[in-house]
Amino acid sequence: MALFFAIVVWIVATNEENPFREGLFPDAIPITFENRSPELTLLDPSRLAARVRIRTEANRWDSLNNSNFKITADLGGLGEGDYTVALNATSNDSSVRIIGIDPQSVQVRLEKFSSVPFVVRVRVLDEAPLGYEMRSAQVTPPTVTVSGPQSELEQVNDAAVDVALRGAKTTVDRQVSVVLHDAQGNQIQNLKVDPATVQVHIPIEQRVGYKDAAVKAVITGNPASGYWVSDISVEPATVTLVGAPAELDKLGGFVETESLDVTGEQEGVVKRVRLKLPEGVSVLNATDVMLRVAIEPVLSGMTVQREVSVSDSCNLPAQVSPSTVQVILSGPLPILQALTRQDVQIVLDAPQCEPGTYQSQLRAVNVPDKIKVESIVPETAEVVIKDVSP
Repeated sequence: MALFFAIVVWIVATNEENPFREGLFPDAIPITFENRSPELTLLDPSRLAARVRIRTEANRWDSLNNSNFKITADLGGLGEGDYTVALNATSNDSSVRIIGIDPQSVQVRLEKFSSVPFVVRVRVLDEAPLGYEMRSAQVTPPTVTVSGPQSELEQVNDAAVDVALRGAKTTVDRQVSVVLHDAQGNQIQNLKVDPATVQVHIPIEQRVGYKDAAVKAVITGNPASGYWVSDISVEPATVTLVGAPAELDKLGGFVETESLDVTGEQEGVVKRVRLKLPEGVSVLNATDVMLRVAIEPVLSGMTVQREVSVSDSCNLPAQVSPSTVQVILSGPLPILQALTRQDVQIVLDAPQCEPGTYQSQLRAVNVPDKIKVESIVPETAEVVIKDVSP
């Protein structure tokens, strides 16, 4: 009797120190569907997760997580059809007791898993450019295998790839994803397509009586002295010509523009000019082109000699050594040629307003725009500030 009461007292004391906690575990546990026949596929189960009601020690509750539980639905022995399958929950923690599952079951539909071959259809979303025509598209591989539930496979009307030519004037070769459609043209998802992408080959050829030709700009004259033509561009750079095949063959691969004179120019020239075409040949959708000629100053270099001045010696006599330095400049030639003695002055900043001998860095001032001081030789100079006190 004494032993019995001792055990009761111990149980009561232990429970008061670490009481048991019972309730619905807050996190949902994913449902694992087991033993499904490989010939069947699972469609839209009513639940993908469930919760468990547990009982465990209070100080253990907060350390639990999803990995401590497993909820399963056993699909073993089930054929095609709709079923209500009971859920089973377990815990890998021996201190946890599972006393319920919410919900206790899940509704599932099992269907036969099938595969059907489909010929891939190519849908071209735009047209070849004027003067070009598109030949029949070739697909590699020409068929794909679509797999999934039988009821969804029956909705597939075609397997297609969409290709946009985007103005291509040469053969189009692209890797394109296969898309499934129903009879109304709506996309069908969740079915497996093997392979998921195919290679599409669409030949693009030029029509007889049409020809692409590069535009060659004709420039005459020279810019002003000290300037040069830095760039010539034509827009469009190529044009499509229309005419008799024999006349087109005589042109070769280019057509020239009417000449543009840039004599004496100091700035870029932009002008619309006509093309020089033989009789019976015209340009498709155009009569002229935009010709742009960039004209820039010739870049050059120059070395000048400049005296060194002291910016501030606090009204004390100062002597600089060396008194003159060489300055290496770069920039547009016309500006360099127009420099005066007042341009690019070299200054030494006196470091202190006290007599003494100092070494200081030289700097350039009054430098014209677009002129760069590459270096000053030497970069530093000595300044001697004299004492004039009696």
